[in-house]
Amino acid sequence: MKIFLLELFKGKIFRYAMALSMALVLFLGGFYLGKNRIEKDDQLGNQPQDVEIRQGGYKFISPLLECEIGAFPLLKNSEIKIKKAVESEIINNNPDDFIALYFRDLNNGPSFGINEQESFSPASLLKVPLMMAYYKYAETDPKILEQTIPYANPSPQFQQKFSPEERIEIGKRYTIEELIEAMIKYSDNEATNLLFQNISQDKLRVVFDDLGIAMPDVYDPNNAMPVKDYASFFRMLYNASYLDRDMSERALELLSVVEYKDGLIAGVPSNITISHKFGERELTDEKGNVVNQLHDCGIVYYPEHPYLLCIMTRGKNIDNLSRSISAISKIVYQEVSLRAK
Repeated sequence: MKIFLLELFKGKIFRYAMALSMALVLFLGGFYLGKNRIEKDDQLGNQPQDVEIRQGGYKFISPLLECEIGAFPLLKNSEIKIKKAVESEIINNNPDDFIALYFRDLNNGPSFGINEQESFSPASLLKVPLMMAYYKYAETDPKILEQTIPYANPSPQFQQKFSPEERIEIGKRYTIEELIEAMIKYSDNEATNLLFQNISQDKLRVVFDDLGIAMPDVYDPNNAMPVKDYASFFRMLYNASYLDRDMSERALELLSVVEYKDGLIAGVPSNITISHKFGERELTDEKGNVVNQLHDCGIVYYPEHPYLLCIMTRGKNIDNLSRSISAISKIVYQEVSLRAK
């Protein structure tokens, strides 16, 4: 009996030792594999992200239905490459140029910025929230878009390097919808002024307030806002989370026919749709030097991988700024192409 118990005890010790050894091997193996995975993720810049569930059936918007926690890779190498491209553009064109950008993957949210909190004069970019203010109004009173406004006298204008191909004509009446189209498609400042004059500042301010953005003084040539804040307008339109779905689709469709073909558009293939708005402003610094600002912000509808890209610039030569925006847009498009494969 004692011998039997001793053998049984020895057997238990042996099985216990074997189990302990196996557990130790699995632990060390898992630790090693996990360590390698973490190091690899760190090299790639992988970050946990929210997985966004969206409703299909629209061309320009992608209504957000639900979020789930998931993980999608944001390649750190892409961010580094784009930042180097920005630095290269500044060095090659003019060391006094300044470039800021904000990028966001519209499928699952990875984003990054360069100087994204630097403020610029938004100039014609403010035409987008003005359009949104009218479309928000039209959700409860659709007839507002049919209201007509006479164009009697021209107003003082900021100088436009990129002049519109078509302008509204003195002596004619235009519906609100026609003025919005002229303001967005052709960046017509006269149409913009009429729209500003026929909406209360409160209705415009609520667009900014609802998005948590400080509204700049629309009549101050030195007004300013950061590129990341401005990008919020396009993100809200794409998500259909501010305007209803019909109005969001309507807005982005109009922004897809903007006549300005430099900037973001020049950096992507001609078959890629972009809903965007550009803005330009000529200012004088404290030393009396002329400083140009040129911006382009919009949604690039890369197949199944749409992304938001906003670029704001300032410098001496506006043509150089335009080339810089195009060059950066091309680099970003190429990086998205690599990730999409």
